[in-house]
Amino acid sequence: LLLYKESAVHNLITYSVGRRCPLLCPHAAACYHTHSDGANSDLLLLEKNKDVPTEMKPVVVDKGTGYFRCGFAGDPWPFYIVSSTAGKSTQGDWEQSKRNLLEESFRTEMKIQPEDHAFAWSVPPLCSITDKERYAEMMFKGFHMPALHIAYQSQLSMYSYRKTSALVVESGHGVLHVVPIYEGYVIRSITGRVDYAGLDITHYRMKLLNESGNVFTEHQLNVVQDIKEKCCYTSLDLTQDLSFALQTSLGSEQPGLLQLTLSCLKKCYGNVKKMVENILLCGGSTMMEGFANRFQMELAKMCPSDNLITAALRQRMSSVCIGGSILASLHSFQELRVYRTEYEEHGPSCLFKKCL
Repeated sequence: LLLYKESAVHNLITYSVGRRCPLLCPHAAACYHTHSDGANSDLLLLEKNKDVPTEMKPVVVDKGTGYFRCGFAGDPWPFYIVSSTAGKSTQGDWEQSKRNLLEESFRTEMKIQPEDHAFAWSVPPLCSITDKERYAEMMFKGFHMPALHIAYQSQLSMYSYRKTSALVVESGHGVLHVVPIYEGYVIRSITGRVDYAGLDITHYRMKLLNESGNVFTEHQLNVVQDIKEKCCYTSLDLTQDLSFALQTSLGSEQPGLLQLTLSCLKKCYGNVKKMVENILLCGGSTMMEGFANRFQMELAKMCPSDNLITAALRQRMSSVCIGGSILASLHSFQELRVYRTEYEEHGPSCLFKKCL
């Protein structure tokens, strides 16, 4: 249940995309290593390695449905964030506009030459083989990069929590996934997906605002999104909140986030079920005030006998890029890369020997 405080609507600052992100902490680590403590190992933070120049660092790319993020391996925060729709016009030239976005991000903003860096590229957990091959072709043939690793977004999000097994609950701009991961392997057969997320809430909020006498159009969707991000919250006390706030209901026939999570948990068994009892919230749509507490509260009501623990990092909006930074900083990342010479010799099939 989502609500919003009308008094806060008049104090908004319209969100602008294309800004560089400040570092969360100037002393944050730049390299990581794997520490085994049984079945569920952690990725431990090490001291910053100042001897690695930017020109040699791998680059991490997360192209989500709402925002495009990229940064350098070892950095605690994406270097550059821009709307994924920036420069998009018609469906016919979408491929070219995507290349233009990458060109601007790499050469203008990050000031790098793609052919000088290895890349870690993220894809959705249910991404098709065709799409993976298309990404590889674009990066190897279009940008002539020397090496590439493709990883699932949910895997990278999990690494940002320093875990290798968990149930990852991701709610971003356009889609919602619940992904069980066991010892680094995504269990695609029981991964859940629904086609609603933050954008649907934004559209519904615009509908309610217009019904109350405002006039918002699709061109002002960023303003409505700003209203949602700054004024909406998830209720922890319905009786009290419904007395002064407006309730939103998307009216979707698809299962809700809680139902999708519980359904996925029921399909897990044995050690896998134990490992995924750590539930990790990821994605910008989980950042709403009260969301994590409400989610944990509802889980506890429906599964009182289970010890389900929900974790929510404050930087989870960029968890994919942060987890990619951790992965690309590992010494073993060199073994995960597909090199351009391999791609040219064996074709796309070599991707699936080292990636995903």
